[in-house]
Amino acid sequence: MTRTLTLDAWALDEFSDPIPSRPTLMKYAKSGMISPPPFKAGRCWRVDATARFIGMADKPVIKKDDNPRLKRILEDGAAT
Repeated sequence: MTRTLTLDAWALDEFSDPIPSRPTLMKYAKSGMISPPPFKAGRCWRVDATARFIGMADKPVIKKDDNPRLKRILEDGAAT
């Protein structure tokens, strides 16, 4: 298992000035905007030393009346 850093220590290495505030970093952690995802150890957030900020990951909207081929593509190409 790799070493982990606190969210604040990780942010110093990941971001250039200005570094996001602590509440913003916590929002990033809770929203899954960091990969691999951080985890809470006690009262502080821990992040893998090699973690990267990936931002918002949008998922496509799949409608009931979409073409079955389109649905298969939007669902990662897995056969249904």
